[in-house]
Amino acid sequence: MKALRWGVGIALMLASGVAVAGCAGGRQTPPRFVSAWSGANTAVGVLDRAIGITVGPDGKLLVADTWNDRIIRCDAEGAPTDAFGQTGNEAGKLQRPGSIATDREGNIYVVDTWNHRVQKFDAKGKFVLQFGAKGGPWGYDEAEGKFLYPYGIAVDSKGAIYVSDFNNNRIEKFDPKGKFIIMWGTAGRQDGQFSHPAGLAIDSRDRLYVADLGNDRVQRFTPEGKFDGKWGKTGADPAEFDRPYGVCVDSEDNVYVADFGNHRIQKFSPHGRLLYAYGAPGSGDGQFRCPMAVAVAPDKTVYVSDWGNNRIQKLAPAS
Repeated sequence: MKALRWGVGIALMLASGVAVAGCAGGRQTPPRFVSAWSGANTAVGVLDRAIGITVGPDGKLLVADTWNDRIIRCDAEGAPTDAFGQTGNEAGKLQRPGSIATDREGNIYVVDTWNHRVQKFDAKGKFVLQFGAKGGPWGYDEAEGKFLYPYGIAVDSKGAIYVSDFNNNRIEKFDPKGKFIIMWGTAGRQDGQFSHPAGLAIDSRDRLYVADLGNDRVQRFTPEGKFDGKWGKTGADPAEFDRPYGVCVDSEDNVYVADFGNHRIQKFSPHGRLLYAYGAPGSGDGQFRCPMAVAVAPDKTVYVSDWGNNRIQKLAPAS
């Protein structure tokens, strides 16, 4: 199994330029850079290794500012306006929140990774409920509702909540009140197995997409946890991956993947056909250093959590 590299000590060979792939063979024109922000000179202050991002039902961006242990809310332009959360393990407090999702009512679900739980807040950031607990400290714990560094989260049309249990190599599903429903997955490379499942996304048919990070692929499942398809393999060519962390789905069920180790965003059709690959390693406009999450607004604006550059980038559809 390949080593997973966390933290700031990531060695990168950076190059200039923005690499794009598209148009040929029915592919789409990649997006264009619009803006980037790190939180400096705003009401909330500077980001510190923000990971999770999502677009709520109101079209506004939410950011899990991971090392600041808080959630940032943004205006319609994607700029931060206010935040909630602080460091701790009491209800409503956070320790290294990983991913974030919303339901149709605008409630906010946060994977509180280092507290091994999920917390739910209302649209204004008021604590509602929490569920989950830490499993075995050094190994796997197969008990229902137990986590070992949970990472990804997604909410389907019925309000069911899916969580990727990163170190237990499985997916757990809960009802809207946090009651356990089912779980599936074991460590491995076969269909329905995982090597550190990371980001999650739901399409219009409530199918679940999983960024199977250690296996360099995306897997899809029915709401009941039945394997429903996969694509991707290890590599740097278009449609290949190097530790895909984040995944999201737009209104047409196209799938976007944050390709962490290849420093780019890739877009696929619902059937896994590459539509474009965009980005290159670096700190310039449209360049990335280890992107960890991607989110798409109803108008097809794409937001990227550019983790290694401590910023959020905003991309618009090509005109």
